[in-house]
Amino acid sequence: MARTFNYDILEIIKERWSARAIDQSPIPLNDIKAVMEAARYAPSCFNEQPWRYLVAYENEDLTVMRSYLTEKNMKWAGKAPVLMMVLSSNVFHRNQKANKWNQFDAGTSWGFMQLEAWKRGYITHGMAGFNADRAREELNIPEDHDIICMVAMGRYGNLEELDPLFHPIERPNERNPLESMMLNVDTFIK
Repeated sequence: MARTFNYDILEIIKERWSARAIDQSPIPLNDIKAVMEAARYAPSCFNEQPWRYLVAYENEDLTVMRSYLTEKNMKWAGKAPVLMMVLSSNVFHRNQKANKWNQFDAGTSWGFMQLEAWKRGYITHGMAGFNADRAREELNIPEDHDIICMVAMGRYGNLEELDPLFHPIERPNERNPLESMMLNVDTFIK
């Protein structure tokens, strides 16, 4: 199914999608850092920049990160040359009060990061299917950091090397109609 766009928007947004067929070829460290640079420049509440990325791109670190994936995600993301875990500080550094916007800000950072990755020829795919509790314990991630998701990154690979389980869903997904998300102010007042 082809995506349909009601309005002319940035081409990179039209093209980007979260593929699973990932090539195992290593990614140059400069490209990884450039993608992180894009994430760094996302806006945030009070310019707090609460996001942190645990980035694995070498054998031992990748082995550790892969160990947290669910069995199903391991079938495709286990081949990724880069795995990241997205964290976000849930406390403002400026006053030690709770930051209720930290995950929103981290999501914006992830959005910037994935667009830069796509521009450079890499796919990124966020995942909720991983063992965050075990990661928190084994990696000593403090409680004042939310563990949001994991991300696989790499070049688009060969569809034939992807587990057949994923073949029917290995395509860009359509989106809900614009009207379903663009609500009037009185929607909840009634």
